[in-house]
Amino acid sequence: MPPGTAAPSASAGTSIRAPAVLVTGAAGLIGVPVVRLLRARGFRVVAVDDGSAGTLHRLDEFADCAEVQRHVLDVRQRSELLQLVAAERPWAVVHLAAQHFIPACDSAPAETLAINVLGTQHVLDACAVHPPQRLVFTSTADVYAASESPHHEDDPVGPQGVYGWSKLFGERLLQDQAHRLGHCTAVIARLFNVYGPGDPHPHLLPEVLQQARHGQTLDLGDLNAARDFVYVDDVAEALLALLRTPCAGVFNIGAGVPVAGRELVELVGSLTRRHLETRVDPDRLRHRSRPVSCANPERLRQIVPWWPHTPLREGIRRTIAADLLARVDESEGKAS
Repeated sequence: MPPGTAAPSASAGTSIRAPAVLVTGAAGLIGVPVVRLLRARGFRVVAVDDGSAGTLHRLDEFADCAEVQRHVLDVRQRSELLQLVAAERPWAVVHLAAQHFIPACDSAPAETLAINVLGTQHVLDACAVHPPQRLVFTSTADVYAASESPHHEDDPVGPQGVYGWSKLFGERLLQDQAHRLGHCTAVIARLFNVYGPGDPHPHLLPEVLQQARHGQTLDLGDLNAARDFVYVDDVAEALLALLRTPCAGVFNIGAGVPVAGRELVELVGSLTRRHLETRVDPDRLRHRSRPVSCANPERLRQIVPWWPHTPLREGIRRTIAADLLARVDESEGKAS
C-alpha cells in the first residue's frame, strides 16, 4: 500500500483475516493499552515482550483471545524476530520495547544501548525483509537540548544521558534506513512523561503512591523540576491515530503543560485527602536533570484534534483507583 493510503478496514468481512499489528514491549505501561485499542478496532495483534520488567502477567487479559498472539521474545534476538515477522507479515509495527527508566539506563549503559539501539536495528532488519505498511517508533523528549520553552519537533537535539542518546540513535537509524523499508511510512513519536496504571518502574507518581501508603512524609528527589505529564490511555490513542493516518515524520506526545513535581505531590494529597510532606533524599537526585521539559503538541493536534483528553487530576485519580484495585486483588490472591 503506497504512502497516502488509509489503514485497511479491520472488519471488512468475516472471510478476510484482520490485518496484524506487531507490538514490541507489549506488556509494558503503554503496550497493554495499545493492544486493547488495536483489538477494539478489530486488528489482530502479535504481542512481543521479553518479560524483563516482570509485567508479562498484564497480557493475561488476552489469554482467551485468539486474535492476540503472545510471544516472549527479546528484540536483541535477531533471528527469532526475523522469523516472527516473516511468519506474521504484519500490516504495521509499533516498536515500544526499550530500557527507559533513566537510573537503570545510567547504571547499565551497555545493556541500554544493546536494547535500545541494537534492538531497534533488529526491528528495522525484520521490516526490511518483509516491509509493513506503517511503522511507529517511540522515542523520547530526552533527545532535545535543554530548554525552558516548549519543545517543537524541529528544535535542536542534545541528549544529556545514555537513554536520550540511545533513542536519538534509534531515530537516526530509522531515518537513515528508510530506503530499506519499501513503501512503509514511519512515524517517530517523542514521548514526554507518560503515567498511568501498571507502571513497573519507580517514576515519580508510582513512587509517591507507594510511599504515601506507608506514611505522610515522602523521601523524593528534585521536586522543582517541571515535567509534561500525559496519561497513558491518551498516549495509546495518539499512537493508534498516528498508525492509522497516512502521515510520517516526528511528533511530540506531550500535553503541553509543565507541572512541577511538588504540584504532583499536592494533587495526590488532595485526591487522597492527606497532607503529604516531602524531604529531599540526596540519593534520588540525578546528576543530570532538566529544570523544564514540555512539549509543543500542535503538530499532533493536526492528527488528533482532541489532544489531550485526560486532565492530570483525572489521570492521577484513575491511577490511584487502579493501584488500590490491584492491591485488593493481590491480597485476595494471597488469602486464597
